[in-house]
Amino acid sequence: MTHPTDAAKFDYTARALHWISASVILWALLSGFYMAVFELDNPTKTTLSRFNVALTFVYCPVFIWRVVHRVMCPPPAQIIALKPHQARLASTAHIAIYLLTALVLCSGVLMMKHPFSIFGWILVPPLLSDAQTLDWFARLHLISNILLLLIVTLHILAVIKHQLAGRPILQRML
Repeated sequence: MTHPTDAAKFDYTARALHWISASVILWALLSGFYMAVFELDNPTKTTLSRFNVALTFVYCPVFIWRVVHRVMCPPPAQIIALKPHQARLASTAHIAIYLLTALVLCSGVLMMKHPFSIFGWILVPPLLSDAQTLDWFARLHLISNILLLLIVTLHILAVIKHQLAGRPILQRML
């Protein structure tokens, strides 16, 4: 027997992919900006940088799976049944998160100047070699990370606002 609120929940795959994505994206954003803002000793910064590169590279197929799953499996009807302006805003915000995440992941790989290791499993050579192109992708990576951090922050604030207003948005993703 299903619980009355189960119909309003996202399916298990959507929920799992959401929380994996949230964990990876928040870790990479926060640790990356932490490294950019604060002085860290070189071994710590190198270790964190290598870990983030490997983690986000491994995350790429998970992200693709998440996007495909979202396209193939729309959200529950109760979520779609928001007021039209709320539904458009929520849809636009989620599309922006997906697009910015794709931009961050792609620019991150394309800006790499040196081969990088994926947890010691494989060594990925740089895909580009032109210095100007590499610099362009590095700037794009920084800008898209800043924008992603802003939209993710707005997303979290919107969830908090809905929770405080008595609309259990978070429970649908748990």
